[in-house]
Amino acid sequence: MRILIVHNHYGNFAVGGEAMVMQAEAALLRSHGHEVRVYERTNAEIARLSIFKKIEAFKDITWSNEGYHAVAKEINIFKPDIMHVHNYKFVLSPSIFKAAKERRVATCITLHNYRLVCPAGQFLRKNRICEDCLDNSPYRMLWRQCASSNPIKNAAQFFLYWGTRKRQFLDPWVDSFIALTQFGKSKFISGGLPENKIFVKPNFIEDTNYYYNRTETRHGALFVGRLSEEKGVRTLVEAWHGIDYPLSIVGDGPLKAELRKHSPSNITFHGSLMRTECLGLMAKSAFLVFPSVCYEGFPLSLLESFSVGTPCIATDLGPRHEMVKNYYNGLLYPANDIVSLRDKVRILIENHELREMMGRNARDYYLAHYTPEINYKQLLDIYRTAIKASSSFSIR
Repeated sequence: MRILIVHNHYGNFAVGGEAMVMQAEAALLRSHGHEVRVYERTNAEIARLSIFKKIEAFKDITWSNEGYHAVAKEINIFKPDIMHVHNYKFVLSPSIFKAAKERRVATCITLHNYRLVCPAGQFLRKNRICEDCLDNSPYRMLWRQCASSNPIKNAAQFFLYWGTRKRQFLDPWVDSFIALTQFGKSKFISGGLPENKIFVKPNFIEDTNYYYNRTETRHGALFVGRLSEEKGVRTLVEAWHGIDYPLSIVGDGPLKAELRKHSPSNITFHGSLMRTECLGLMAKSAFLVFPSVCYEGFPLSLLESFSVGTPCIATDLGPRHEMVKNYYNGLLYPANDIVSLRDKVRILIENHELREMMGRNARDYYLAHYTPEINYKQLLDIYRTAIKASSSFSIR
């Protein structure tokens, strides 16, 4: 099979979660003998434009002729059976799907976030879950500034959402939508996406057996993620006052200086680490803490934690219930509830046998659901369904 993978990076080809998933899937497909071509663009291109060109780019974020022709050229050269898109915001725009369908190429998109049914993309406002735009007017996000405190960025996100919605969420230009969880699928259906086109396929990672087999004694708690409000890390640091147990924090972000200033002495800030270093630290930790206050898509840090046999304490929002089974491979607690978080932390600190049992279960859960081979079969089934659906598509 010939597969064109398309990804619009948010920054200057920065490797975030979406890019990591895109790269992993490309490598997986190549390892099974498929011909894969990756076409990448970056929003850093907009930052380098003159003010007049930026205004023109703003106008094009809902439907870019340049994006259309660029992808059309890639298709004409590569002649793929299917185009798999991971992100089109902002440079490429939804026009790329029309370029594919006019050339009778099947299409699918992975829904890494909730942008098609929530203008801000996270169902989050002032660090609280908000689903107002599922059933009501999305215009309120313009003055609420749900997506960004920068009014231009906030407006850009709204216009991309509205332009996509006017085109009926890319239907009929998309043959298959890939939701990462059943929870995500339910939200997309509630927001108006066609149920018969949405397929659930989680993320995956390569087996980390080397790290799982490490013999060092596991000790200490670990947080891995961006140091920003929606990740709940401020609540985590506040909860750690009065807890006599080491906590390692891996990551960077806008709250870094503030958190360092107000954290107790048993918290160590490691900054950003290479993935191999992070996995090694996970394998040595007694448990991971995941205090995010938003739904998230499919957190790779939880998946990595399970793969090395490290249980977790996580907020009970959205799709976490599908990944974290309470008292099986982790513990769940209500978001923003410092008292409950402290209670769960103390349970794991004081109960070594429970930690060990949940760690083994976490590893087993990874092997049963999130390995490359399992994911490959799911992805190929989605591709075949999309190609079959595309064969009956007629240009309108």
